[in-house]
Amino acid sequence: MDILKWATEIEEEVICWRRKIYEHPELSDYEYETLALIRQVLTEAGVNFVDVPGGGIMAFIEGPVPGKTVFLRADIDALPIEEDACNWKQPKACLSKVPGVAHLCGHDAHTAMLMGAAKVLQAHKDQLEGRVILFFEQGEENGHGDIHMMHYIQSNNIHIDGCWAMHCFPTPQAGHIGLRVGGIFAGDMEWNVTVKAQNGRTTSAIDCCASILRAFHSARMNSVTPFEGLTITCCIFQADQENATCRIGGICRFHHRDKAGLPMKRAVRRVVENTCAGYGCDPVVLELSGPKEGLLNDPTCVDIAKAAIGEALGADFICDTDPTMGGESFTALSSYYPSVMALLGMGDEEHGFTAELHSPKFEANEAALRYGVAAHVSYAIGFLRHKEPIAFQPFVGDFDAFLQARQAD
Repeated sequence: MDILKWATEIEEEVICWRRKIYEHPELSDYEYETLALIRQVLTEAGVNFVDVPGGGIMAFIEGPVPGKTVFLRADIDALPIEEDACNWKQPKACLSKVPGVAHLCGHDAHTAMLMGAAKVLQAHKDQLEGRVILFFEQGEENGHGDIHMMHYIQSNNIHIDGCWAMHCFPTPQAGHIGLRVGGIFAGDMEWNVTVKAQNGRTTSAIDCCASILRAFHSARMNSVTPFEGLTITCCIFQADQENATCRIGGICRFHHRDKAGLPMKRAVRRVVENTCAGYGCDPVVLELSGPKEGLLNDPTCVDIAKAAIGEALGADFICDTDPTMGGESFTALSSYYPSVMALLGMGDEEHGFTAELHSPKFEANEAALRYGVAAHVSYAIGFLRHKEPIAFQPFVGDFDAFLQARQAD
């Protein structure tokens, strides 16, 4: 079983798909051409699929014997950012033909690789000891696609034993697969505060907000263990002289909701109330969203990935990776099923593939795509062949209850 050979045989097709998607980027919930291409590729490969309204496309590949079900997911939407024509060293392989919209988070590559995996798995489904579900998710960037996806899964009683996803990332060497147990992408809590000076002086409201921001950083050290990652970013500081108010807003990011997110949410509320009292201000607005949970990789799934991908690519292609502070809708799946998200290295300093995600200079490194396809395929086969039960505590309740729980203290 030479999985890398299978992936290499369709490398040119995967690159072609990637470029078509890149040249015609579509924003969240408007991925019409992208979905049409996915349907075409799946149909030509003989893969059965259904449209999930508002959520994307769900495809199914059945092995010759019954067994577990593994769920592979890719996101397909673009970003409202004007790209640069070059990466850090050279012109990009292709450019967006839509002004102000570009694939600068690697979703073009994610989609192309999952289509490639679908074609390989369908051609070699005799190797599957169970069922593979592939999901092409709309609206990842605006957080809508996972809602429709999860409602479809639960309303149709679709059984899933485990999930896999992959994200392009600039730091690992091109084609290398970054894996880690635990936090890999962050959860978040948005905060929005407006204070009104009781004495009618806008400067008092400004001083109050400045003090609140200083106190947030002290509260982080006093309320959250330093061994838990948590960042605090202020994105808005806006005074209104006519109404003697000042508004501040921003976001906290972390990996563990219970260990970091919830303690910080309580600290933010306490800081705002106490600081306003000290400055003679009223907190006329105090809005706190979440905290949303971070994306945690399951230890057993990481072990399965290391073994399966290491066998397909070689152990040298597996590397440890640091957690990131970006957000990911894959968290919805990982809250219900044992899951793993891997990072596919894009890194190649000589040729300029070093830009961060969402940067106008970001470009998916096409030399890495065949390794990504092989990783998808090898994980699917390896997971289905893993017969031991996986110890995992899923969220109890439907997805509406899950969304409500995100707001609870």
